[in-house]
Amino acid sequence: MDIREVAKIKEQSDEGKVIVEFEGVGTEKLQDLVTECSSGTCSCGSEEFLANVDSFVLSVDGKTIEITGNVNAEEVAKTLQEWEKDM
Repeated sequence: MDIREVAKIKEQSDEGKVIVEFEGVGTEKLQDLVTECSSGTCSCGSEEFLANVDSFVLSVDGKTIEITGNVNAEEVAKTLQEWEKDM
């Protein structure tokens, strides 16, 4: 599964929080993704984008990832569309 096909912006708030839903992706794979992104070893975005992110948090239900920081839905969507990753 290509991440560009399964990742969708679910919710955005004005406080610098974007929630991304991953349809059909297991919790374990999403936890691995959060770990990868949090450690700065991911290949998802530019250094500029990652520098603006404070945290990546997997939701309790294991279906969404909350991205917080100086980010907005447009930036997150652009990053996801440019990211070639197999889920």
